[in-house]
Amino acid sequence: MPKIGELTLTSVAEFDFKLLIKALGKGEKGSRSLTFAEASLLIQGFAQAKVTPVQMASAMMLMRVRGETVAEVAGVVAGLRHTIDVGWSQLNVEIDWPVYAGKREQLPWLLLVAKLLANHGVRVLLHGDSQALPHRRHVESCIAALEIVRCKDPLTAKSELDRSGIVYVRAGDIAPVLDECRQLHQELGLRSLIQTAVRCINPSNAPLSLRSYFHPGIDKIHQGVSQKLFEQRSYQPGVVAIFKGLQGETELNPRVETTISIVNGLQSEIAMSKVDIATLLTAFSGAKVGQAELSEQALALLWREMTPFDSDAMKALMSCSMIEQALSSVQATLMAILYLLHYKSDDYESDLTTEQLKKLSLQYWSTRLIVTSKTDSMVNKEWLCAV
Repeated sequence: MPKIGELTLTSVAEFDFKLLIKALGKGEKGSRSLTFAEASLLIQGFAQAKVTPVQMASAMMLMRVRGETVAEVAGVVAGLRHTIDVGWSQLNVEIDWPVYAGKREQLPWLLLVAKLLANHGVRVLLHGDSQALPHRRHVESCIAALEIVRCKDPLTAKSELDRSGIVYVRAGDIAPVLDECRQLHQELGLRSLIQTAVRCINPSNAPLSLRSYFHPGIDKIHQGVSQKLFEQRSYQPGVVAIFKGLQGETELNPRVETTISIVNGLQSEIAMSKVDIATLLTAFSGAKVGQAELSEQALALLWREMTPFDSDAMKALMSCSMIEQALSSVQATLMAILYLLHYKSDDYESDLTTEQLKKLSLQYWSTRLIVTSKTDSMVNKEWLCAV
């Protein structure tokens, strides 16, 4: 049975989307994957109600069974970006920080890093979907403890970024079609390429975008997708950093050495590189018992207590091993972000050593209660060279 060849694509309003379902499902020998352009048109069609929920669910399931390709995921990302209000791309954000995994028995310590960076003039956009995996503890449930505001539209996000340097946005507020996709996931009981694509939308066109994963092989997909989107000019020039996150979330695990794969799209020729963030808790044996019940107020307390191991309030909530693990998660994540900010800077000359990164992260953390302006930000060549 011959495969259906590449289709002649038209506008969303004119295209017959049954042709894409047929291409995906025409038997064992006759079916094929979608091209980049076809996948982009599919999600745009669903966003405009030209693709029915049954058609979209069928397409997601067919791609899932066969295994999604880089071109399909990248195409969906590009299509999603076409559905986004242009106002999101005008926020002048420096770090795109997707937070979709949630954590099973820990708080999202990454919020302390994000708030710290914002206090020093680095504009951060967090985005996630707390309803996708409701059994996990998501970033959204903890932002109020650190006075991080959830914004629903670009105008309020800009105002809040100008005020505090950091905002959280739900995925469905960025691209409403994502709420419809989540409903299909929950009805079918299946994952789909949408759950990979949503992490890659970088709605604000930030020059540094983070990607985390848990399952082996997803890192290669993220690398391929990032490279494809830079090549297609769907992404603005920038850097994408990919790593295995703690419980899949966009936070480093201090118990292991973490390799960060970097897709550098700052130049016309896309480059790939890697950096290792060393283990901070070698042979650490701290228990996880009780962390699932930790109040999000532990985040606020850890933020303001300058000597947490001596704080009675802190010790009433967390054991010493819990505090050590939390601080190490903060330090490891901060080391990674500081390296990446240095890597993408115009004055980048050489790598920072592990010892420089450790010293820098500790000094940076010690200044967390100091709010600086953008021009006084510690993320600059002079401050780095002084370390």
